[in-house]
Amino acid sequence: MAIFYTKTITLYNRTVTGGVMGGETWFPTVFTDVRLLINKGANIAATSMNDADSAKLHISRRNLPKPYLPPIEWQALTDTGKGENFTLTSGHDFFVEGDTSAETVKSEDFFSYMKGKYSNCYKITNADIYDLIPHFEIGGR
Repeated sequence: MAIFYTKTITLYNRTVTGGVMGGETWFPTVFTDVRLLINKGANIAATSMNDADSAKLHISRRNLPKPYLPPIEWQALTDTGKGENFTLTSGHDFFVEGDTSAETVKSEDFFSYMKGKYSNCYKITNADIYDLIPHFEIGGR
């Protein structure tokens, strides 16, 4: 992979189980050789907010660990199918720098737990798919 694609991240896809009072199930996918650009310092200086950090994640589509499915198709799968595929859902899914796939859900708000434990943890704000140079560009905050 290219020289700038040296990071590892773990993507967590969320599904809600059991109706209105149900819980959340999280499906991790580890990606290696990705490009992760973090803009924490510049945003703090510009906004004076400590939580103003953001990230831009670039994932090549050439060597994916699992097949990608659009969010609606992924949500329609069984839990087994969800574990065998991944999706990118803005506002629900998140990614963490490093291989954190051994983490287990320890609270009702797994994202807040992970954000409190890991410095570089970002909820997906947007996801773009490119074909000319096949890759995903994912924004996080």
